[in-house]
Amino acid sequence: MLFLASAGTAFGQLKTPKKAAPASPARAATAVPVAAANGLPTKFFTAYSYTVYLVYAPKYSPKPTNTRGVGGTLTLGPTGSYEKKLTIPGPYGRSHFDETGRYTLNGKNIQFTYTDSHGKPVTYGGTFNYSEPAQALSMVLNQEADGGREVFGLVVKGSEDVKRTFNDDGTVKLGD
Repeated sequence: MLFLASAGTAFGQLKTPKKAAPASPARAATAVPVAAANGLPTKFFTAYSYTVYLVYAPKYSPKPTNTRGVGGTLTLGPTGSYEKKLTIPGPYGRSHFDETGRYTLNGKNIQFTYTDSHGKPVTYGGTFNYSEPAQALSMVLNQEADGGREVFGLVVKGSEDVKRTFNDDGTVKLGD
């Protein structure tokens, strides 16, 4: 519909000038809370600690690589802002992956967008599973057609000592 109105203006077919529509609450300058659009509990929007990082690369191995010693935090704000400070151990020391950006939720899908060091937007995403009883968030990100993917297990910051099991499909349960 917007395209037709623009085309009409370009060809001089629009006879009366358009009036600005009154601002609606959804168009206000302030960010619309992600919580309101997705029905997630308030507890979802908090700081998490990374505890699990599995990498599936079927072209190299049928089994996942469990990266021990993963650390850092992910903070999800209720208005769609996020801050990631992920550390992953490697043979030459720890690698740091720091991002600040925006995220969106659509059902069980999550998408992150940040600006890289060259000023270009980078977007990636996948699925998530939030367990309020387990105080845990799992995400399956960067899924590829061949089954390659990354599985992250996160727990609400301050609850790291609670026993949980993260499954490779991105689900989590309390206990061992």
